[in-house]
Amino acid sequence: MVDIVGSGHIQGPSDGVGQGLYEESSVQLGRVGALRELNDGRRFRYAYFASATNAGLLVSQDVSATAVIEVDDKATAAAIGATQVILTDAGTLGSATADQYAGGYLHTTDDAGEGYTYRIMGNTAASSNAVTFSLYDSLVIALTTASDVAITGSLWYNVHGATAGTDYLASGVTNRVMQANYYGWVQTTGVCTVLADNADSTILAACDVTLSDGVAGAVQIKDAQTEPLIGQALFAPDNTGHVGVRLYGLE
Repeated sequence: MVDIVGSGHIQGPSDGVGQGLYEESSVQLGRVGALRELNDGRRFRYAYFASATNAGLLVSQDVSATAVIEVDDKATAAAIGATQVILTDAGTLGSATADQYAGGYLHTTDDAGEGYTYRIMGNTAASSNAVTFSLYDSLVIALTTASDVAITGSLWYNVHGATAGTDYLASGVTNRVMQANYYGWVQTTGVCTVLADNADSTILAACDVTLSDGVAGAVQIKDAQTEPLIGQALFAPDNTGHVGVRLYGLE
């Protein structure tokens, strides 16, 4: 059985992060995205916050800083077994900084080598719009200059309060008030507390809740199939506070 102490620490955590669940740190104390699971089923991910965030709010990665929409014909040819891929593009990649995409995923979306997902270990800073990506695993199929690729950034790097319309990839719920440029934990599964938006329709116990389209970082009752599912309300909240939610849409 895992023992839990009052500060939020787990004795001998297997995730390798020496930081309590209710603590923040200006220094990175473990791998971003590290998973911590408690014996009651709650799961947490270690995250880096791009902006200050209140407790009990849904957060999302800053897609503009960590993702690349599909780019065509921007790859340098790479052989089977290669662990580095070079992309050259004057768009988003042209201003890439070192390890900006570390922990993210390289998708091969079309043409040679299509259909694979490779995790990104790190990347170089852009040089003449070229960025070299180092992968954890080697290429299964060779890439050519015609290969199309996309990048999904780490879901727990550069997170901020989630806003409907731009931040549909919700990453978790904050455990505490967080400062900008600090590291801390977000909850992704199990019972938690989230800001409630009751403006349009009342949240009731057992209702499915989604990312609010009116209040940043809040949940609302699900009213459209296109809204990202967050979980299930555990009780009916008042009109100005938070609600208990069983998270099941974030892992």
